Amino acid sequence: MSVARRAFPAALLLAGCLRSTPTRDSWTNDASIKFPQFFEQPAVEAGADGRTVELSGTILHALDAAAADFLGPQDANTPCVDRRESHRYRVIQRQGILFIRIDEDPQACGLTVPALHSGAQYAVGSDGRSLRRLRDGEPDESMEPTDAGHGILVPTSEVGRSFDPPDGSVPLPFIQTPGLDTGTGVRHGP
Repeated sequence: MSVARRAFPAALLLAGCLRSTPTRDSWTNDASIKFPQFFEQPAVEAGADGRTVELSGTILHALDAAAADFLGPQDANTPCVDRRESHRYRVIQRQGILFIRIDEDPQACGLTVPALHSGAQYAVGSDGRSLRRLRDGEPDESMEPTDAGHGILVPTSEVGRSFDPPDGSVPLPFIQTPGLDTGTGVRHGP
């Protein structure tokens, strides 16, 4: 085989490596964006009653971008549970932001329950720019921690100490019936 024949495939391989691939950095994760409650109202299912449904190109583009990010590339070998058609999509548009909820549809693959953490929420701007992503099971940074108020300081000497009365009038919860303590032979219980 000539040097030219070997150099061409090597050049193609190198060119493929130099191509930039999209990264997580292309996603803005603006925690100030609060996701709506996707299930507080019943959704209108497209095609359920045979009526015409119209989607804008902006909505279709946002759905495509969210599905591509969540489910990755698709081909003939993609498992059923990872296919785009095996998921349900809810879209809410508010103040120029498209909110998208993606959930696994277990019935599409002959299952009865979805996998744990099998969904995600996306916020996409009307310009198609991704603003926020929150996968099921990830902490939601937009949730402000609630303050339990002022605590009671416990001295180190009291940590782990029982505050039951010293006379033993409060029975221990794990001793329900009288019996011998197998370690000491002492009878415990009521």
